[in-house]
This record gives sequence, structure tokens and C-alpha cells, in this order.
Amino acid sequence: MNQHSHNAGDLHELAPLYAVDALEPAERREFEQHLADCPRCQAEVAEYAEATAGLAAGTAQTPPPALRSSVLSSIHGTQPLPGPQTGPAVVVSLEERRRRRGRRLLAAAAAAVLLPGIGLAGWNLGVQSEQREQEQLSAQEQDRETRLLAAPDVATQRVDVNGQPATLVVSREEDEALFVADTLPDPGEGREYQLWLLEGETPIPDTHFSGGDVSVWLSGDVAKAGAVALTVEPAGGSSTPTFPLVAVAEI
Repeated sequence: MNQHSHNAGDLHELAPLYAVDALEPAERREFEQHLADCPRCQAEVAEYAEATAGLAAGTAQTPPPALRSSVLSSIHGTQPLPGPQTGPAVVVSLEERRRRRGRRLLAAAAAAVLLPGIGLAGWNLGVQSEQREQEQLSAQEQDRETRLLAAPDVATQRVDVNGQPATLVVSREEDEALFVADTLPDPGEGREYQLWLLEGETPIPDTHFSGGDVSVWLSGDVAKAGAVALTVEPAGGSSTPTFPLVAVAEI
């Protein structure tokens, strides 16, 4: 017997590996010839295929050589051997055959879902990490708003933006300003709103944004400014304001 041929008992053992496409080409051809006339293996292959198809769907990957070796080892309950061996046939008890069947089922499931499982675990960790980051950002935002609203000198200024109301909440002591608006009109294709801090006669460019529901923090030195202006600028913002001003709020 050469290293690629198996007796009938060995061929039965290949059913789980065939079901998860883990056989070498020569073994696959030999097993398929056996499978055509073996109802037992036909039933087993169908069982494994049904159990693993859903788990492996959408995550098919080429298993590394080490995975096939470890699955074979698990099936036979031994460490992988360096090459073919010869010797007298061993009589296997019914109990041992049952244990082997259980190991085959476990190995087949492992071969089908091991790599996808790793990918899914990584995806879950990524989602959890993103959720924690979003929660931290939300908590920081709420803390920032709380400090602004609790400032002794907090003030609100109402402005009109093309017929829609907007509010500037500002505190020199906290050096913070928050611009808030509902359903801000669309500034136009390729254009954005931009806020400016007016320090004397000098406009300092600040944050820019699109229309809709808006809640944006000014990033500049609010404590030095005497007013905040709003303009419509090309997308990406400008270094000098485009007149006329859409709105102005004193600080």
C-alpha cells in the first residue's frame, strides 16, 4: 500500500475532512470513488456538510497546512506522524469507534469554523472598542456642555440664519462657545457655513460645517473675542470672510 491509498476503514475516517474540503487531491479522488458506493459515508458527509455550511457561509478561507495536520491528529487521537507507517492491522473496539466518531465531528466543526471564528472574535472586539470610544466621547461632550452651562458668566445670543433661529452659548470664563441650530438651511452645493471670532477689527477663521441640525464648538480663543460672525464659504472654509455676513452675535 502506498502513502496515498487507504483501506476501507481509513476511508470511512476521511468523511469529516472531505465535508470541510480538507483532503489532499489524491485522497479526495480516492475517497470520492469510495463515496459513490458507501451509503454510510454518504450519510456522514451530508450530516457534516449540513452542520458546517451555515457556520462557514461567507467566510471561506484556505486553511493553512498546520490546520489540516492538527485536524488529522485530533481525528486519530495521536500526534502527526512524519511519514507513512506499515504494520499489522489493529482491532478497534466498538467503544473506541464511538469515541473516534465524536472526535471526527469535533474536528470537522473546528476545521470549518476555526478561522472564521477568529475573524468574528476580532470583529466583535473591534465593535466593542468602538462602542467604548463613542461612550467616552459622549461623556466628554456632556461634561463640556455641563461646564459651559454652569459657568457664572454663561450667556446666550439668539441669531437669525436665513429665516431660521440659531443660538450661541458662550462663556469668557470657560473660554468656550457653542453654536446650536435646528434645520439650518442648506448653504448650497459646494459651500459651507463658517464661524469667525472677531477680535477688534480682525476676523479669525474658526469651525465650518454644513446645514441641518447643528451643534458645533468654536475652537479659537473665545475670551479675546468681542463677537462671533457667520458666513457662507466654499467647502473647506476660507482664511478671510466672504461678505455679506449671514449673522453676528456679540459676546
